[in-house]
Amino acid sequence: TTLSPVACVAAATSTGAARSSARLGKTTSMSASADAPAMTVATDASDLARLAVAAAVEAGEFVSSPGTSAYSAGRRALLDSSGSTRDTESFNVQSPSSDGKRAASRQLFLAVFVCCFSPLLFGFSLCFTSPAQGSMEGKAKGSVAPPSDLTVFTPTQFTYYAALFNIGAVAGAFAGSSMMNRIGRRRALALSACPHVIAWLGTSLSSDALLLTSLRILTGFSVGMGTAVTPCYIGEVAPPSLRGPLGAVNQLSLTSGIFLVNLAGSYGTVAESQGHSFCDWRALAAVGAALAAVLSTMVCMPESPRWLAQRGQVQAAKLALRRLRQGDTAAEEAELELAGEEQGSSSGGSLGYKLSDCKRSLVVAVGLLFFLQFSGINAIMMYATDICAQAGMENAEFSTVLVMIAQLVFGVLSCALVETFGRRCLLQFSGLTMCLSHLGLSYYYWAHAAAWWAPPPLALFSLSLYVIGFSVGMGPVPWIILGEIFPVEVAGQASAIATAVGWASSFVVCVGFRDLQLTVGAGGAFMFFALLCFGCYLFVTALVPETKGKSLDEILRLMRCGSAREAPAVAGKLGGAAERVFV
Repeated sequence: TTLSPVACVAAATSTGAARSSARLGKTTSMSASADAPAMTVATDASDLARLAVAAAVEAGEFVSSPGTSAYSAGRRALLDSSGSTRDTESFNVQSPSSDGKRAASRQLFLAVFVCCFSPLLFGFSLCFTSPAQGSMEGKAKGSVAPPSDLTVFTPTQFTYYAALFNIGAVAGAFAGSSMMNRIGRRRALALSACPHVIAWLGTSLSSDALLLTSLRILTGFSVGMGTAVTPCYIGEVAPPSLRGPLGAVNQLSLTSGIFLVNLAGSYGTVAESQGHSFCDWRALAAVGAALAAVLSTMVCMPESPRWLAQRGQVQAAKLALRRLRQGDTAAEEAELELAGEEQGSSSGGSLGYKLSDCKRSLVVAVGLLFFLQFSGINAIMMYATDICAQAGMENAEFSTVLVMIAQLVFGVLSCALVETFGRRCLLQFSGLTMCLSHLGLSYYYWAHAAAWWAPPPLALFSLSLYVIGFSVGMGPVPWIILGEIFPVEVAGQASAIATAVGWASSFVVCVGFRDLQLTVGAGGAFMFFALLCFGCYLFVTALVPETKGKSLDEILRLMRCGSAREAPAVAGKLGGAAERVFV
């Protein structure tokens, strides 16, 4: 990097240098002679280059060539400076905060719509066992047994059939991470449809218990791939102003899949036997294959521009961005150019991100997906029928459908609330309301067992409160945040780790909940979840920042990813190194 004599002085004395140093929490002191010859500054310390070049750029004295490490560092330092929206003559880059005002194109909404068939299949696959269990285990209705060709499992075999889905999902999360980094987000999503199609078609044709269990694991593998890739894709293609609502559609699609499989399994794909209806799970599996076929069309959608730029394909990234936006895209294209230049100069390792640079982001992502699974949603769904029956509802079995409808309604509402109140606020509200709900249910079941005052409306109110809290906060928001808090270089790895922890937690809950219930009773189980939900509230309050309306680069600085986390040390380095170099 070559700095003229004027730039050397400007780096020490200009208002721009003072702002850069003050922002980093230290005051930098440098001195140089105005008539000294131009000097060459080594860039083996990238953080030194960032701060020094930022000051020189603001003084208008930066001289470098596009494509070099110093050029990228200077542009990045300028973007990292004040939140001003002014254009600079040197780089003509606006503040990323203006990106959210770009209009989204129809192609963006179509891409997100097709992408959301992945979480739709997530919900469909996860709850496939709910309507299919009776037929698969041969449970009779009265004295009438289901058709013999639908009975394939003993109760013990069915337990493993349901639970091993989670193990497949853990493996799929890591496979999805690898593929999304190698072949891109959209191709990874399209590829995840292939195991889905194979598994669902095989399920519709097979009667062997071992083969069906193997296909169930394959289904989990496909779902795990999708859960790792979907949040990243949506977070990278959406403008800041739409990232929250579009991210919330992820959870809305998951809930829609749960509703669809229960509705189709109970009223659509049914087999009649002596006047009784049983779920025809083979026909239901064929519906899953059809949904997966739609997901495969993801290969025709635009790729993530940020991923293309990170791979050095800047022109392809610009073309993809123009398909996803309407109107002026100059500022976002400048960011893509910067990302491509940094990728081209990152062979020295100075500008790229590593997973170790994003420790706080990883803790937040893992923690949120852990609390998502341990929020007690499975316990609520399991006891919904019992709660509604004790509240006096005539058709208590329909209560599960009502709960899912309520989740859909509040899921739609969350798409608006997430940009109105913010991610952090909704998570805090969700943690407290779920905690209160579990406390109410815990008291109800303990009081009911001890013959104390236990009005059924208390249980019904607690159930309703939980559905509201979960649907607007803990349900959708963790997936939104997962797609926002990691740089593109490590998004795949981080997403795989977080989703794997989520699926492992789901496996523990599925396998261990009944044992917990038998050990401490329903009241004790709900008290356990109440404590965890309060822990979730404390976790969010302490560690989760607000990301509403912020660009991805702003969020990375907020999470102290990469060099941003070392900002106070940068000023110190510059103070000593500049004195050695410039004086």
